Amino acid sequence: MGEERVPRRYKLVVSDFHLGKGRYFRDRTQNILEDFVYDREWSEFLNYYRSGIYADVEVELVLNGDILNLLQVDSWGVHTHMFTERRVARAVERIIAGHPDFFQALRRFAATPGHTISYVVGNHDVGMLWHKPRKIFSEACGVPVGFYDVVYKVDGIWIEHGQQYESFSATDMDRPFITRGLPEPVLNLPWGSLFVSVLLPRIKQNRPHVDKVRPFQTFLIWAIIHDTWWGIKAAALMIKFMIDSMLFRRRYQIVQRVRATLGILKEITIYPDYDKIAFKILEENEDIHTVVMGHTHILRYRQWREGKEYFNEGSWNEVTNLDLGDYGTRVRLTYAFIEYPLLGDEVGGATKPRVRLKEWRGIWKPEMDVLA
Repeated sequence: MGEERVPRRYKLVVSDFHLGKGRYFRDRTQNILEDFVYDREWSEFLNYYRSGIYADVEVELVLNGDILNLLQVDSWGVHTHMFTERRVARAVERIIAGHPDFFQALRRFAATPGHTISYVVGNHDVGMLWHKPRKIFSEACGVPVGFYDVVYKVDGIWIEHGQQYESFSATDMDRPFITRGLPEPVLNLPWGSLFVSVLLPRIKQNRPHVDKVRPFQTFLIWAIIHDTWWGIKAAALMIKFMIDSMLFRRRYQIVQRVRATLGILKEITIYPDYDKIAFKILEENEDIHTVVMGHTHILRYRQWREGKEYFNEGSWNEVTNLDLGDYGTRVRLTYAFIEYPLLGDEVGGATKPRVRLKEWRGIWKPEMDVLA
């Protein structure tokens, strides 16, 4: 009698959706701060992976950070850095209300037998470290969601958002909340999150695309040349905020002194080399064969050596790349697709799951490999 064949298993990894309060306000005027406008495509995507050949198999959806843009949801029209658990919980409720189709799709997906949801916390949704926002999100999905503060390790795969490798975006996991001298705890935000929550919404009011351009330092130079007056004002605002946040750290509840100004400028304008970061993880962890990250919004694949790989699943947001190697503005609804071999059906004796990068092309053509 042959070996019993276990059900096939899959994982879907997405990140950097940056959901805000919705595309339109209650009066149907447009919300220019909303980054995610693909609720219909998302619904089709999840419906595809809960029906057909995926209806009776195990499928885990991994939300790999920055799914919710909690840093830019205002409180009664005011953008502030004082994030309490109550305020974050209210922001999650407003995001859910602004994206009904998105969360209905999650509920239907999670209601399908064998289908589960996991959530890795990123920098834009760092408020999901608190219990109450997690409870509200799980209730919106109709099932308990598995939350991971920084890293989700499973079957030799290391899934992480990636902000912890930038000092200006990294959360102090030893002290994620500030309690001293405050009526209730607030998030201990790094400098980059302060910038995103306090200053960036002001800049985006005039140029909504400002945080969708990579690399940022090239865009700033371009703006000063071609959009001179705005570029100069934006640069002046950023420099003023940087100096202000360093001189008046108490105002922004910065517990640890921010690195020297030149160090911050270097980190803001030059992306960390995530290839090297992933390779280091692979080198230091013999049980890990694959690293999957988000955060950069750039689709990426690199091989460290045979059997050791790094993937970045990109973003479902519009991205304008000014590097000549990938020049242009595009939206690619990309994700990491993880497939487990059937027992007794391994290819070449391989038993580990296979990871591919895919792009969702819609119901007329459900998927297309961008990296096989």
